[in-house]
Amino acid sequence: MSQGPLMVLDSAGLWFRAFHSVPEKITGPDGAPTNAVRGFCDMVAVLVEEYSPTGLIAALDREWRPDWRVKLLPSYKAHRVGDDGEEDAPESLGSQVGAIRAVLGAAGLTQAWADAAEADDVLAALAARDREVLVVTGDRDLFQLASATTTVVYVGAGMKKRLAYTPQVVAERFDLPAGADARVYADYAVLVGDASDGLPGVAGIGAKTAAALLREYGDLDGIIAAAGDPGSGLSARQRKAITEGADYLTAARGVVRLGGRAFDVQFEGDVDGRRGPVDAGWIESLGESTGQQRAIDRLVAATAVLDQV
Repeated sequence: MSQGPLMVLDSAGLWFRAFHSVPEKITGPDGAPTNAVRGFCDMVAVLVEEYSPTGLIAALDREWRPDWRVKLLPSYKAHRVGDDGEEDAPESLGSQVGAIRAVLGAAGLTQAWADAAEADDVLAALAARDREVLVVTGDRDLFQLASATTTVVYVGAGMKKRLAYTPQVVAERFDLPAGADARVYADYAVLVGDASDGLPGVAGIGAKTAAALLREYGDLDGIIAAAGDPGSGLSARQRKAITEGADYLTAARGVVRLGGRAFDVQFEGDVDGRRGPVDAGWIESLGESTGQQRAIDRLVAATAVLDQV
C-alpha cells in the first residue's frame, strides 16, 4: 500500500461554513434544518474527489475555548461566550452537529480530539507526522502549519475559491519572509490581531508594518529584541508600540502559536485515517432522518478511496 496524503479536517470550521453557505430552508422530514449536514457532506466529498487522500481524519474541539488559553489572554474568544457560558452559535447549527458526527461514524471515518484542546491543536499534532498532510480549514491562523510536507487548503472564501497554501504562497500573499515553513505567520497574526478571536494586536502596527518588521527582524523575538536595542532601526513610534504591547505579545504568542504543547490525541477510528466498515443500515437511517441521503451517499462513495487494505 503506497502512502498518499493524509487529509485532516477543521471539522467545526467546515460545518459552520456549510451552515452559512447552504440555505436553512433545506430541512429533514420533521422540518428541522439539515443544511449543515448537506453542505458538510458535499464539501468533504468534493475535497476527497479532488485530492485523493489515502487517509482522512476529522479533528474536533474538545474545548472551543480552553482554560489555559483564557488564562494567557482573557479576551480570547470572550465575545463569543453565550449566556450559558458556552459558545454563542446558531441553535439550528448545534442541533445538526450530532448528525454530522453520526454520519462520520457510520461512514467509517476517523474522528480525533484531545483533552483541553481545540481542533487547531489536534491539526498541528497531525501535521507533524512524517508524511504528506493536507490541512483543510477556513481559519487563516492555520497557515502557520504550512511546511515542506504540509499544505493548508483554505476554504474561508468559499469552496469555489479554495486555495492551497504552501510556505511560499503564505510568504508571497502576506509579504512575509520566506522559509522552509510558515511558522512566522503566527507572529504576523499576533502583531496584526484578529477581532474574531479577541486578539487586539499591537496599536499602530497594521498588516504592512507587521510584514515589514518580520522581514527585517525575522520573527517576533527579533522584533522585541530590536525594541530594546537603541541602535536598531525601529522608529520611535514602533519602538513605543512594541514596548507597551510587550505583555500582550508574550501572552498572545502562547495562544496563537501551535505545536508548543503536547496533547494526547484520541482517535475514534483508524489512527492513519483509513476508512473502517461502513454501517449501511445506519447510513440509510441517517439519510431518512435528515433527508440528505444523496449527500451522505456521495460522501460514502467518495471516501471509498480510504478503504483499509
